[in-house]
Parts: sequence; structure tokens; C-alpha cells
Amino acid sequence: MALAFECESAGITTIAVTNIPSHYQVAVEHIGSMRFIRPALGFHPLAVAENIDELPLFLSLLEHVEFVGEIGLDYSRKGIGSKKVQLQAFREIAKALSQSARYVTLHSRKSAKDVLEVLEEFGVTNAVFHWYSDSISTLRRAIDAGHYFSVNTAMLNSKSGQIVVETVPRDRILTETDGPYIKIGRAAARPSDVAKVISGIADLWGEKTDEVEAQITENYNTLCTSVGVRNGVENS
Repeated sequence: MALAFECESAGITTIAVTNIPSHYQVAVEHIGSMRFIRPALGFHPLAVAENIDELPLFLSLLEHVEFVGEIGLDYSRKGIGSKKVQLQAFREIAKALSQSARYVTLHSRKSAKDVLEVLEEFGVTNAVFHWYSDSISTLRRAIDAGHYFSVNTAMLNSKSGQIVVETVPRDRILTETDGPYIKIGRAAARPSDVAKVISGIADLWGEKTDEVEAQITENYNTLCTSVGVRNGVENS
């Protein structure tokens, strides 16, 4: 809660993703009334197998939310064993999302091709690929399909991540911190560390930080409008 109050007092628009639907319910209870924090209904692929009984809860809650994440697939060493159940759950979720647009944050580690194919199968558009790290050919397909991509400090510190940032059109770039999984020094990344992401993007683009921040804000508001989300970046 201390971190949530920090974001709220600083006016940092933050999408707070969750791993399973019951955690989303807890998040809404504690931070759902805040002005700048958007709890997102999630079903992380690495949590699907052990929590598949929560899929009906996810689908019932989906009717009442604007932000969804993280959802998707994970074919890393940790996730490959549950590939089949992940795909089954993700296809059901994508089918439900096809009925009404949402702001969707995607997990696609070593699985972006399958994630994109499921999105295409059910006509899900304008989704956000979080920390994209797969092939450039699939990246270009996702770009052509109109999807967005969120960038963090880990991506900016790697050559492969820099290539992603340089490949994606500037009007399709968003920012993320992915804390507490990403560290800034020895500390878990905090939403206020998004300033470091903006600075890193500015270096790659050869632009001023305020120009990059304005572009990111425009991208976010454009995406919110396109999926029917009523509350984009607050102006205060």
C-alpha cells in the first residue's frame, strides 16, 4: 500500500497488473478507488496451471473491467511444461476479449508467435506486448497487426531490447517498470523509475526527454481511446 500511496501522491499513472483473478479482487478492494492507479485483471501464464479453477472467475470479472494483464503464454523452461493448459486458457480469454475491447497487457516469453496467432484467430487488436524479447520477424507481424509494445530498463540495457525499441514505430511505444522483477541497482523498480525508461528511450531516439514523455502520453491516450477506456492519463 505504501507504494500505491507514493504513486497516487506523485500523480504517476500506473497500471497495476495481477497474476490471478482473486489477487485482482484484493487489489480492487485496496486501490480501486485511487485516481492514478488502474488495477488490471490478470491470469499470468505461469500461474494458469495451478489456478485453472479461477478461469471462470476471470471470465466473469472481465465483463466489468477496462484493464487486463498480464495474460498470454510462456514457453520458457519454467512454463513449457504447462503449454497445453496455457493455450487452452489463453484461447478462452481471447475469445471473451473479442466480444469487447479492453486495454490488454501481454506476456509472450519464447511464445510470441503463438500469442499473436491466438490474437489473430479471435480478432483481438490494440494489445500491448510487455517486454517483447522474441524474433524480429514476429515483432514485425505484431507491428503490422497494430499492437503496442512497453519498454523497461532491462530492454534498454541490452542490444536485443534496443533493437526492439528501434524497430517499433514511435507511436506504438509505451513504458513499464516491471517492478519488483526488474531491479534498479539493488532495489526493486518502482513506478517513479519510469523516468529512467523515458531517459533511455530519449538517448536511443536522439530526442529530449520531455518530447519522449509527450509522445508516450499521446500513445497511451490514443490506445485508451481506441479500446474505449475512459480514463487515460490524468491532467492535473
